[in-house]
Amino acid sequence: MVRKIDHVAIVVRDADAALKLYSEMFGFEVVETLEGPGGEFKAVLVRVGDITLEFLQPLTDESSYARFLKERGGGLHHVSFETGDIEQEIKTLKAQGRRLINEEPISLPSARIAFIHPGAAENVLIELVQRG
Repeated sequence: MVRKIDHVAIVVRDADAALKLYSEMFGFEVVETLEGPGGEFKAVLVRVGDITLEFLQPLTDESSYARFLKERGGGLHHVSFETGDIEQEIKTLKAQGRRLINEEPISLPSARIAFIHPGAAENVLIELVQRG
């Protein structure tokens, strides 16, 4: 069962500029900075209160985020929901006949994630995340 919104991801041209803007407007502060696999993107997670945003800056022209930026000019990329049991969430979604991008979780250093296809959720890309 999903517990809460974990974060909202936004594709940006410059993560540092986005951080400065959101910091000045709303007081967001950096929680974590990561580099994607193969150096394809930089991710800067920022938080104020219970709200976490993830700024995704493409670092190569071949990344999916670079294509997103070229096609849409940036903006909302996905909404991430936290779950305590990602395998069960995937199993439930499969049983419902939902279209998934990942049928097995992807392991990251601090979490496991899987994406639900936008066609299964009113044209919104949804990420499931299990932390720890």
